[in-house]
Amino acid sequence: MSDRSADGVTAFVFCGGAGLGALQVGMLRALVEQGIRPDIVTGSSSGAINALVFAADPTMDAVDRLERLWMSVRRRDLFRINPWTVGRAVIGGGTYLAADTHIRRVLALTVPVARIEDTKIPLAIALTDTESRRRVIVHAGDALQTVMASSAVPGLFPPVRIGGREYIDGGITSDPPVAPAVELGATRAFVMPVGWPIVDPFRGNAVLRIADTIDWLCWRIADFELERASERCRIELLPSPSTRMMTPFDLRATRRLMDEAYEQTSAWLGLSPDERIWTSGGGQDVVRVGPAGRPVRARRLLGRFRRRG
Repeated sequence: MSDRSADGVTAFVFCGGAGLGALQVGMLRALVEQGIRPDIVTGSSSGAINALVFAADPTMDAVDRLERLWMSVRRRDLFRINPWTVGRAVIGGGTYLAADTHIRRVLALTVPVARIEDTKIPLAIALTDTESRRRVIVHAGDALQTVMASSAVPGLFPPVRIGGREYIDGGITSDPPVAPAVELGATRAFVMPVGWPIVDPFRGNAVLRIADTIDWLCWRIADFELERASERCRIELLPSPSTRMMTPFDLRATRRLMDEAYEQTSAWLGLSPDERIWTSGGGQDVVRVGPAGRPVRARRLLGRFRRRG
């Protein structure tokens, strides 16, 4: 059932995460088991796929459908590197490494509605316009083409043309896509991140330090987006399993990530509403599951880097 009457307008916000976005299925399962149902759904990048399937059928059936999808897909089903394409991209004028033929075939079998406006719950999907370099929010239109565009990782996949314009990964300009939820009237948002906020201290060599810094930067941008949205909306940031040392399209840990996300979210939902609310730079607790299923909290390290001014 929807929480509209008790808590205003509730949104589920699906962040990007490439192939690691499977862990959102575990989060979603825990939310649905607790009877939490959204009035609005938003998504960007791979989160747009999860958002679309759930918005079309906001029940446990959709959660099961998403689980089957993520458990069955393999990296070769999403893309295959062609030496000719790579050669053109590296030394020629090519703009992408892999064609989107394979991922389009997978999504064509997965997308449950023909058009965005056919979903049972209002849905907003974030895209990035390659010319203006600005966020574009889609509420209606071809469902397959829209999620293809939102998932088009720049450099890996080609841009997707819609209405005469080219679009790429929505996560570049809207991750987390919480602003579209607020614009649609959300007063409470359950935000489903993939691998952030960063909790574990850095360990590794110089190359890993560079990767860690990029992750850190992305989280700071996300933190800023959440802070802006929190002025008009109650933000509840779900705990995410760590994805450190995992590549974006590493699908070998899909089952583990789903299970950890489910356990952590279930434990997190057992906290009081005041303990769950997100506060900017406030060191909100991150839930880990300890012995006997009891929640164990680890302070967010990035809380100390609160934005000043």
